[in-house]
Amino acid sequence: MRKIFLSIICFQFVCIVSTAQKTKPGKGIAGIWQLVEFADLDSVSNTWVHRYGKNPRGYFIYSPGGILSINVSSDTPLKITEEGSKNYTINFHEFFSSHAFGYFGTYTYEPAKGQVIHHVKGGTLPFYTDTEQPRQIQLKGDTAIIGDNIRTRRVLVRVE
Repeated sequence: MRKIFLSIICFQFVCIVSTAQKTKPGKGIAGIWQLVEFADLDSVSNTWVHRYGKNPRGYFIYSPGGILSINVSSDTPLKITEEGSKNYTINFHEFFSSHAFGYFGTYTYEPAKGQVIHHVKGGTLPFYTDTEQPRQIQLKGDTAIIGDNIRTRRVLVRVE
């Protein structure tokens, strides 16, 4: 009876450890990455559209412990005073599609699948909150490409 109990305990421990290793954030992605390109292919014209400009601003932060923070803004942000912002009306979809967005949560890196999954907890995109956002990722030294590089491309350079 004691051997069976110990076997069950050992089996449970192995399952927990293997699950933790599978979902543990990878060291290859951990760091602070500066956004240098944010592009989507326009299938009609077959050209890359840079909706945040040719020199977007932003960082993708993947902590070694699994925390994620993403902030993206246009290379020409809106110039509005705090007082002026009280009377400013915006189209929310247009704002986050061409001016700025951000979200935070945790992540799972799966290098064998070439994938990172953003587990979003909050941010400026309310429809992302409490969702998983899988992304293809390619790491080449200190450069990362998020997206399939055919229809979507987010180019990041490691800064830390």
